[in-house]
Order: sequence, then structure tokens, then C-alpha cells
Amino acid sequence: MFAVAPPEPSRRAGVAWTAGLLGIVGIGVLDYLTGVELRVFPLYYAPLAVLAWRSGRHGALVATVGCTASWVASNVWAGLAYSLTLVWVINTVMQLVSFLVVGLLIAAVRDALLREQGRSRTDPLTAMLNRAGFYEEAARLVALCRRTGRPVTVAYIDLDNFKAVNDSLGHEAGDDVLRTVAGLLRVAIRPSDVAARLGGDEFVVLFPEIGPSEAAATLERIRASLAAALDRGPLSVTGSIGAVTFVTVPARVEDIVSLGDSRMYLAKAGGRNRVSLHVVGETGA
Repeated sequence: MFAVAPPEPSRRAGVAWTAGLLGIVGIGVLDYLTGVELRVFPLYYAPLAVLAWRSGRHGALVATVGCTASWVASNVWAGLAYSLTLVWVINTVMQLVSFLVVGLLIAAVRDALLREQGRSRTDPLTAMLNRAGFYEEAARLVALCRRTGRPVTVAYIDLDNFKAVNDSLGHEAGDDVLRTVAGLLRVAIRPSDVAARLGGDEFVVLFPEIGPSEAAATLERIRASLAAALDRGPLSVTGSIGAVTFVTVPARVEDIVSLGDSRMYLAKAGGRNRVSLHVVGETGA
């Protein structure tokens, strides 16, 4: 099975577009040089497939127009002639339709696989990343912070009193709490941060390039927001947040999350509804 390309950085996308368009031009030249007797038009489907796979429908449409124009020009210059202009029109339309159908089919397969990949990385209840998606994204950010020498902070959030809500009000009410937490986290974090629901009532956020003081202020805002939004009297839900700022960033995401989890238990033991932040890597830490 093909490996689906995620949305690409501009440089890689530019390479794909350059290769595809040059391929169309090159095949057009070959089509001209081989004359009207040899039929090399199936070769156009190769760059068509590249652009449709890399850029979806947009790539398929551009490649269709390019392949059709190249096919027509190469055959006209090579001396291909028909008895009627209508024959040119019909053949050109048929060729364009064949390119378009193949391109759109490839783009549709690509989009379907991307959707499936997205579902495999997403928690269906909250639409956040799930455990697998988090570890994949976090590994990329951790590697970047290690290369640049920048700190990273992890926050492990466990909801207090969540079981009482489920037991007293039912799982639908519990699901509403989880969706509320997810919404609050989306608002509270930056686009460069990564948040996920690990399972049950446990959430995690990775903050790249955030030091101890900024982390403390950010996490306190998150804690206060959770407490205010989930204030339901006797069945109020709060968050115990265990956090670690790594000035020296470990190589393994698992080690980072494990330390955050440990700090979360300290927050629970300290009375819940609080932030327990630790710093790793500073002198005397």
C-alpha cells in the first residue's frame, strides 16, 4: 500500500510540483520526438499520479490540463493530422477526460487514506489527539528542542472527582465534562503546543520552548479555568496537574511523560486542584 503524504512543508511540496511539471514537459518532448506512429501517451499518467497523490484534487486538475496541453502540442508539432477538426476536438476531450478520471481517482484514494490515518490518531469523543497521535507529534517537537537547546515542559492532567460525576449523573454527563476540558485546552495552548487525551480522564500537554516561569503561569491559568468551567457544586470537577520543565531535554518522550505522571500524583497527594511543577536540568534542580 502507498504511504500517504501528510500536508508537506513548502520545500518538499515545491520539489513534488517541480518534478511533476518537468515530467509532463519531458514526456511531451518525447512524444514529439517519437512522431505520430509511436504512442507514448500512457507515460503521462506517471507525473499525473505524482501531483494527484501529493496535492490531491488541485494537483490532479493542474496535471490534467498540463498533460492534455502537452499531448496536443506534441502531436500537432509532430505532424499528426485528422480529416476533420471535429476529430481533433473529440480526441482531445477524450484524452482530457481519461487524465481527469485517473487523477481524481488517485486523489480520492489519497484523501480516504488521510482520513483513516487521522481517525487512528484522534480520540473520537473529544476530537483531540489520542495516545498514538500525541507520541508521534511529541517526538518531533522533542527532537527539535534537543537540536536547538530549547527547554520543553510537559503537563499531565488528571481530573478530580470525575468518577463521582459518572456514578451520579451518568456517562453522558462525564462525556460532557471531557469535551469541556478538551475545549478549554484548545483555547489555552498555543498552535505550536500539543495536547491529547491519553484515556479516561487523563490529558497531557507538551509545551515546546517554555521555561519554568512561563510554564508556572500558563498551568495556573489552565487549572483556574478548569475549576471555574466545571464548578457544579458538590459534583464540581477540578484538575490535578503534574508538570516538569526540562531544561535538558531527554531523548525519549516516554521518559518525559512518565515524570509528568509522577508529578501529577504529587499534586493529588497535596490536596488536588493544584499544579506540581518540577524543573530538570538547572543547577541544583
